[in-house]
Amino acid sequence: MADQRVTRRGPTSEPEPQDARGYNERGNRYSRTGIYGKAISDYTSAIELDSTFVEAYFNRGGSYYEVGWYEEALADLSKAIQLDPKDDRFYAWRSVVYLFNDQPDLAEADQETCEELRSHSTQGPSEGL
Repeated sequence: MADQRVTRRGPTSEPEPQDARGYNERGNRYSRTGIYGKAISDYTSAIELDSTFVEAYFNRGGSYYEVGWYEEALADLSKAIQLDPKDDRFYAWRSVVYLFNDQPDLAEADQETCEELRSHSTQGPSEGL
């Protein structure tokens, strides 16, 4: 009989994450497969362990967007921008959420900021939008 570890989330082949990065990585796996509720839960755990973990805010904001929770998505993407105002991805995604939340003026402002950051980047645009 195969050995299956059981966690509070049910059977799994991987152990429960031990740190913020682990929760973020597992959240990414859930998100990639469309399991947004579990992704949001894992990103929240990552943020609870490290309130400055900018990628967890960004990722949770993306998952909130995917389930149509635009206000929550905007809050997380705004927090990501507060923590790292030079990352163009955060403005690009927040621009999209603003559009879906019927705030085109704010979307346009974020898109302009994103383009400005990308034009000043020595590495070229970030992956994403």
